Amino acid sequence: MVAALAALFVWDHHVRLAGMDGWPLAGLAAVLIAGGYLEYARLAEAAELPAIPLVGIPAAVAVALLPVWAQPVRWPGSDLLLLVLAAAVAATFLTQMAVFRRDRATRRIAGTLLGVLYLGALAGGLLAVRVRFGTAALVWVLAVIKGMDIGAYFAGTAIGRHKIIPWLSPGKSWEGLAGGLVLTAAAAAALNWTLRLGLPMAGAVAGAMVLAVVGQAGDLCESLLKRDAGMKDSAALIPAFGGVLDVVDSPLLAAPAGYVLLAVLS
Repeated sequence: MVAALAALFVWDHHVRLAGMDGWPLAGLAAVLIAGGYLEYARLAEAAELPAIPLVGIPAAVAVALLPVWAQPVRWPGSDLLLLVLAAAVAATFLTQMAVFRRDRATRRIAGTLLGVLYLGALAGGLLAVRVRFGTAALVWVLAVIKGMDIGAYFAGTAIGRHKIIPWLSPGKSWEGLAGGLVLTAAAAAALNWTLRLGLPMAGAVAGAMVLAVVGQAGDLCESLLKRDAGMKDSAALIPAFGGVLDVVDSPLLAAPAGYVLLAVLS
């Protein structure tokens, strides 16, 4: 997975099509969002909050990919976002009336639009980082977030004793959090220098540690959905990981925070 993603990043860095930066990554994002939305719909259904993937998937993809597809369009991005969200709301209501009528109308509409915001708006932060700050900056953000995951896993497995939130995520420990922060700081400093991002080193390390904690909060957000649905993993698609949501949960919440961090440090 890392090798394939690295190759995609290299390709994304060197190509430009129809005045759009980041379209190769946008293609991957669209696939992941579609898969993630189907998993989300499964969790939501189990929690008695059904969703309509036929509406939710294209709406979530349109929102997430807005930083890319809006580049050739002359309208302001904020206007386009409002129009896309308005279209998503209208399509959800119309589909509910045409297909499901009164059956769980409020819950189905709410479940569909929650998925659009969760997967669309949050994933859009990653592509916004790519478009404004470049591929290298996006690599840095993702490495910081996943560095936290990796460090927390190994440190928690080895010495984890004191649980952070046992009722929500029994595997997470304070010792794992500390180990993740150490690896995060090292990755942030090394990649800031290697990728020649030019970020102030102290600010990059401190900001990365905050970003890593936000990523862990994103992991807990998905855990909350899974616990409510009574499921351990969102799916069994990826061996040893679970589903798409189990892989992208940390970057989802941390991506907008990464955008703000880079805007402040740049």
